[in-house]
Amino acid sequence: MFKFKRSFGIPMGGYTRTKTWPVATLALIIVNIAVYAITSYENFFLEIGDYWVGVGGFVPSLIVMPAQLYRIFSSMFLHADFFHILFNMYFLYLFGRAVEEALGKWRFLALYILSGVAASIFHTAFSFLGGATAYAIPAIGASGAISGVLGAYLILFPGTSLVMGWAFLFFPVFFRMKAAYYLIFWFATQVIYGYTRLGGSTAVFAHAGGFIAGIALLPLVASKERLFQFRLARQALFPVYVTFAPSPAPVKSVGLGRTTKTVVAVLLASLLFGAAYASSGLSIHGEIKSATIRYSFEGTPYMDYVGFQLADIESQLAKVSSSETKILLYRLYGAGLLYNKTMANEDVKISNWNVSLSVRVGGRPFLVDLAIIRFDGEYDADGFLSYGAGAFDTQVIFVDYYDRPYVSDFMVHYDFEWTSQTVNLTYITQLTGILSLVATAAALVVTLKKDRNLTLIGEEPERLWSPFTPYI
Repeated sequence: MFKFKRSFGIPMGGYTRTKTWPVATLALIIVNIAVYAITSYENFFLEIGDYWVGVGGFVPSLIVMPAQLYRIFSSMFLHADFFHILFNMYFLYLFGRAVEEALGKWRFLALYILSGVAASIFHTAFSFLGGATAYAIPAIGASGAISGVLGAYLILFPGTSLVMGWAFLFFPVFFRMKAAYYLIFWFATQVIYGYTRLGGSTAVFAHAGGFIAGIALLPLVASKERLFQFRLARQALFPVYVTFAPSPAPVKSVGLGRTTKTVVAVLLASLLFGAAYASSGLSIHGEIKSATIRYSFEGTPYMDYVGFQLADIESQLAKVSSSETKILLYRLYGAGLLYNKTMANEDVKISNWNVSLSVRVGGRPFLVDLAIIRFDGEYDADGFLSYGAGAFDTQVIFVDYYDRPYVSDFMVHYDFEWTSQTVNLTYITQLTGILSLVATAAALVVTLKKDRNLTLIGEEPERLWSPFTPYI
């Protein structure tokens, strides 16, 4: 959820008429903007503060702790930076108005919130693809909940048209495209990015999970009477409930087209397989030590999240992305202060301790000096650091222009605080995998069997795209 991916241009919509104000959609946008203002003002509204990510981000390894369940909801209203919230709110406004008109504001809010919850569940279930550390990384953003709105839009209004805008060699190009084709293309990119690990720091399976929830929940939140009234209104006059009007044609609610059904079914089947694998208990085994680190490096504050399985900590240290965090962890591990079986259930205090450590870079060992000024640590039954706080100075290893490592002739300073807890990965992956499996199966049934009962503007045979002539 930290990055926004422009999968196929930016949808712009067409001419719009709405019957009533989209109260719920506008309220959600206002709340999200207000929360972003509060959480980013310290960074001049450019990006969220680390503190808010730490206290409000959704962390998969904490999902089994009742006191931490609030993170499922708080994470829906946090955004990483200005562009993250800009595009999220743009898509919410673009698609949310029509879905809210079709469902009503309270049913729309229920769909939105429950889709956000489902996004967190899917994100947890598929975290095994990223290894143990993925369970300790927080996710933030309304993308999962908004994806649920997109899923509902696909079923309700697959035959409407979106006006697509795309910059080509500095010249804007506009064309009209079916909403169904745009949405299934976007959905496909999330699934493909997720399985191929191309999503980077973006929680793409959270997006996919929210989209699935929007489809699966639609029969439960939609009012048959309201949908019937919508169809009557379409027969009587020009469409007033829908955000994007299709080209004039006989009123038909034929559901999803064959191509759309086939593609969506294939994508859902692939996620059904992944969820089944997660729920089987074969995807990942054992326990994880999930840790939160707050530290300063040369006076600059940082916050990071790591997860380790005890079998081979050293190889997992090499996968830590932040150089500042990696130095801190290597020093604690090299000094025997991160994991030491002989310290099980012990409290340790150290002050003014100087030691030389061997650090391997590029297969070569290098000696670096470490001066621990103070250290207070508490260890769990496995001998892993459950709480630690302290300060130290250390040499670091640089790599020159010719890719040759060398030890610095100066020391850098760290102050840090560390907390960790033990989480059973098999249990949380199986539990969330089962829930994801049920939701995906339900979405598949809705797509294949229930779409005709829910669709308000169905697909009609037409080209994939057509030139767009703006109204003047």
